Amino acid sequence: MSAPSTRESVLEAARELFARRGYTATTIKDIAARAGCSPAMVMKLMGSKAALLAAADPSEPTLDAGEGAREPVGYGLVRRLVERREADASDPLATVLLLIHESQDLEAARADYRRRYVAAIAERIGDRSQDRVRSHLVLAALLGLAGGTRTMGLLDPDVIAGEELIERYGALVQAIVDGPED
Repeated sequence: MSAPSTRESVLEAARELFARRGYTATTIKDIAARAGCSPAMVMKLMGSKAALLAAADPSEPTLDAGEGAREPVGYGLVRRLVERREADASDPLATVLLLIHESQDLEAARADYRRRYVAAIAERIGDRSQDRVRSHLVLAALLGLAGGTRTMGLLDPDVIAGEELIERYGALVQAIVDGPED
């Protein structure tokens, strides 16, 4: 298997750093250092920091089942958030609100992310209703957990163990998933 190209390395570094730190706190210099190249090379490849953010798109919904594939979907979605936090891995749900806020066109970004995330949740939970209220509610609950744990430091492992958090918060999300058909 061949080594990733410089462009791929830059995009991978940008995805990780933008997802962890957000747009404003991430510098071209940081991305270059993580990718193993110069800041000038990053700019040559991407043109601008905004173009790099658009190409890297660290906010793509990642709602795979992960290890939680053998449990109800609400618990599995919460498990993925908790596992990412415990591994100190980036999580799009933890940064998507910041990325929307930092966007050049707030309304367009809001509409785009809402469309993509609600569609991903709807597919994952089997929500085929016209208004997708259950999907909106699940997404709001997951955004709250991601932002609360990553940004505010709520529910750290010294407050509640990961498995207990998955059980308790997973039950809340699962109740929404199992709620009445819309």
